[in-house]
Amino acid sequence: MKNIILYSLLLLSFNIFSQKFVVVDKDTYDFIESVPFTIYKDNKVVYEDVTKNNKATRIPEDLEYDKIEFSKTDYKTHTIETENLNGGVYLTKEHIQLDEVVISSKKSDHIVLGESNRIRNARSVPFISKLNFGIVFHNYQNNDLTINQTIFYVDKVKYKTAYKINFFDVEESLPVDNLQTLQFNKKIYSTDTLYLQPKQKNRIEIKHKDPIVFEEYTTLFVSLELLYYLNEDDQKFTPKNKNKTKLKFQLSNENNFYTRTVDANSGKYSDYLLNSNLMVKYDFANYLFKTPHKSILITPAINLYATEVKL
Repeated sequence: MKNIILYSLLLLSFNIFSQKFVVVDKDTYDFIESVPFTIYKDNKVVYEDVTKNNKATRIPEDLEYDKIEFSKTDYKTHTIETENLNGGVYLTKEHIQLDEVVISSKKSDHIVLGESNRIRNARSVPFISKLNFGIVFHNYQNNDLTINQTIFYVDKVKYKTAYKINFFDVEESLPVDNLQTLQFNKKIYSTDTLYLQPKQKNRIEIKHKDPIVFEEYTTLFVSLELLYYLNEDDQKFTPKNKNKTKLKFQLSNENNFYTRTVDANSGKYSDYLLNSNLMVKYDFANYLFKTPHKSILITPAINLYATEVKL
């Protein structure tokens, strides 16, 4: 994986004086489509237009101006001075809207937490013993939830695999440029040792024998932990990389995938888990002036099944 700091500095030095820009949401770094903007010189209108969708908007080269005003329904009007136009223009929602990643099932009274997007042809990653990646869930319900079941997807299993599912109470930091990290408060639950059997593949359903309480307006981080592999003689061993058990990923519309990055020079992992999709969106918007291809934005294929806690 690229050294993120050097990568960002290189792109920044290449684009900082560009007369083109993109408009993105300040919280999600998603492109905002068709934003009307007005360009001024000495408080007089000299140009008006609407931003391009999914790519950079370019200012006419011969235009003299000193500020630009952006005005979009549901967003606060934003004015930026010429010298501060460095590529990314950030708009803030007028009213905060909580994007719930919650889908009520039509077949029962349970609630499904997580995305259900295309899994086929998305990447897969081996189970690991360290806390290097996982997925964030938010409880935006008006009461606590009880998590009863965890669903995830795997490639075809070669060897018997012992693992656990861990649940952490966490907090997400405010984004600083392209970086957003996780603060771990406590582990709230860890399953007993679970096993994947040879030839198992695709959908794996784990029903939890103990209720896992997901408190309202809190954030939960879920990660699968590899314990060990067993060969045909039930002896612990380490298989070749190609034969390791792999967790499937899916295409994502959210910023819920956190991972450690690897320094290209030292090979060391970052100290913090970083919001991967938010980092990608930021870099594309600010340095490449376009939206990333949807195949780049992925997340672990994990869902939680829950019910509301009745008071």
